[in-house]
Amino acid sequence: MRALLMVDPGEELHARLCRQFAMVEFVRGEEDPSAEVALCGHVSADWLERHPALRWLHVWSAGVNHLPLAELRKREILLTNSSGVHGPQMAEHVLGMMLAFASRLPELLAAQQRGEWIKRSLHEERFQLEGQTLLVIGLGGVGGALARKAHALGMRVLGLRRTADPADLPIERLYGTGELEEALMEADHIALCLPLTEATHHFLGEQALRRCKPTAYVYNVGRGQSIDQAALIRALTEGWIAGAGLDVTDPEPIPPEHPLWKCPNLILTQHTSGWSPHNARRIVHLFAENLGRYLAGEPLANQVNYSLGY
Repeated sequence: MRALLMVDPGEELHARLCRQFAMVEFVRGEEDPSAEVALCGHVSADWLERHPALRWLHVWSAGVNHLPLAELRKREILLTNSSGVHGPQMAEHVLGMMLAFASRLPELLAAQQRGEWIKRSLHEERFQLEGQTLLVIGLGGVGGALARKAHALGMRVLGLRRTADPADLPIERLYGTGELEEALMEADHIALCLPLTEATHHFLGEQALRRCKPTAYVYNVGRGQSIDQAALIRALTEGWIAGAGLDVTDPEPIPPEHPLWKCPNLILTQHTSGWSPHNARRIVHLFAENLGRYLAGEPLANQVNYSLGY
């Protein structure tokens, strides 16, 4: 059997795969029409047509909205993602933005560039996360990691998701998707950790943003289209909310003239939250575990449900 490694894991991890699966021929590159398995970052519908032997595709990312899902589904190709791999660093990224707002780091850094001492003016603006309420929207690998870390900092954690709450998460109350506005009114911080599907497009729109506390902060590390960006810009400029931290935007990259660059009380981190020096090792480990299952005819972990889109 041939496995195509479209994302090069590096010499050490490639050698480890070869030792572990001597019966598999691993090919590094973009094309191999005889490959039954592929580890990829992205493929197109045209690429799929050139690979008639493909039976299983593992994607380097957690999100799969960039893939030709209709074609994959039509061919009944098994699709797995790397959900869970990026959770620790993305949770830390959200907490970093939260702590930046709490300690007024953006203002302090701007004052540093101006050479201005602003200590006294910040006394009443600073706050602490301990005791505040965080609403995590989407309790997958990223949202679950964020819930645990925020709880460890002494925050009250609420959750919102489509299905039932995993028992091991420190969630004080779980809301259903139909209870979004009620949940928003409770929160000091709102973190979107959602995949992009038809159901999550503009999940946070104008009506929802108007239900937030004027002291609330909104964060998005899922997909840019999960927030109505025009409504968010109004919310920031007109003071419906206190601030926002966006790791993802629509589009990406945003052009120099885009109004987001000049929005008040906004941190933009340019889709960097998922990166970690440990990503390759974690993803190859997940791929190797699934390859063992695939060869044994067992169900795969992280299999994408085509009907749900994640």
